[in-house]
Amino acid sequence: MVAQVGNIAITTSEFTNRLMDTPEGYQQYVASPEGRRQFLNLMIREKVLLYEARQAGLQRDPSYRKAVDEFKTQWQRKLKDYQESLLVQSYLRKLRSTELSVTDAEVEKYYDDHRDDYQHPVEVQASHILLSTPEDAQKALQRISNGDSFETVAKEMSKDPATAERGGKLNPFRRGSLVPEFEEAAFQLKVGETSSVVKTMFGYHIIRKTGEKVLPAQSLASVKEGIRARLERDKFDRWVADKQNAIGVHVDSQAMATVSVPSETAAVPSEESPKP
Repeated sequence: MVAQVGNIAITTSEFTNRLMDTPEGYQQYVASPEGRRQFLNLMIREKVLLYEARQAGLQRDPSYRKAVDEFKTQWQRKLKDYQESLLVQSYLRKLRSTELSVTDAEVEKYYDDHRDDYQHPVEVQASHILLSTPEDAQKALQRISNGDSFETVAKEMSKDPATAERGGKLNPFRRGSLVPEFEEAAFQLKVGETSSVVKTMFGYHIIRKTGEKVLPAQSLASVKEGIRARLERDKFDRWVADKQNAIGVHVDSQAMATVSVPSETAAVPSEESPKP
């Protein structure tokens, strides 16, 4: 122990861990003898409060117990998410060195097969409206045909919040940046032209091409890693599709329809709260 407050001990391991948790800007200060003494005094003050709270029986208060139970549930969920995420990332690393591995020869072949895209690259500026159903997409398209501005319809109907507030405006993109169906439709449009409904894995899009710019030629060396990432992504998409077919995937639409996100979450102690 480095200190004891009533029947509460401050152990060397707790003291060391709390020192390590201090913000980076304070690390040098708490490394000094005076800094450590002041930090210990802060912990002692905290333990005095903890001692008195326990003496007052606040640990039996229903609101306290409810908050602790909610925090435990939240922490268990975070632990589960971390465990699953760690497994996924570990397996992805294994896949990248085996089934998803892309050779230099594959990269060079892709470059040669799409040489025109790299020798005369084009950057497109476009806006889109994303809808969940083909019926909604047709309604949005009809509104545009009836004279409503593309930007207004995007703000009011698009399911893509990142672009809806900008009237559907996307960041400029080149081939290989977006899903193939979207790219194909966007590149075929003339500047100022609006597409019909385009279906992708994300939903139903209406695309308006607002600009196009020819860029300098790109050598194989300058785009090699970008091509490798694209080919790896394509292999991964095929791998996932094959596994879904083999494993079997069923989505319960009725259950999905009942899902709602609470507008307010219950207040629980944050990870930054003082540690008891």
